[in-house]
Amino acid sequence: MPYYTKIAAVICMSLSANLAYAYGSGSSSHSCDKPVFSDFKPSANKYLQSFDEFSIVASANTAATSIVVDLGLGENKIHFSNHDLDITTRKTGQLDIKGKLERRISGGFVRLSVTAHSKPGCEKTDGVLIRIH
Repeated sequence: MPYYTKIAAVICMSLSANLAYAYGSGSSSHSCDKPVFSDFKPSANKYLQSFDEFSIVASANTAATSIVVDLGLGENKIHFSNHDLDITTRKTGQLDIKGKLERRISGGFVRLSVTAHSKPGCEKTDGVLIRIH
């Protein structure tokens, strides 16, 4: 084999090895399995006479310590950290999240929002709008 052919072969093999290394096997790629929230009570667009408690179900991959709930009442907000909430784990691993307001709300709109993460950098926010007569 001529000298230049050997050099070209070594360079090609070196480049292909570097390209394979740059893309990796995919095992170290970051995947994000965000929490899923369901069974909002009261449910979306529900018309209520008054509002003083809520409940939400979070998927099993949700970190309980990361859960926060915010109630938007026009310009006013009520914030619930995970310490302010009653969080219990079902046999399925899902989390029951319950909260109670200090006083009843009797008119207007309330935006109930829940935020949590399953692992750092994998966060989700969801919510419902509730109408109170």
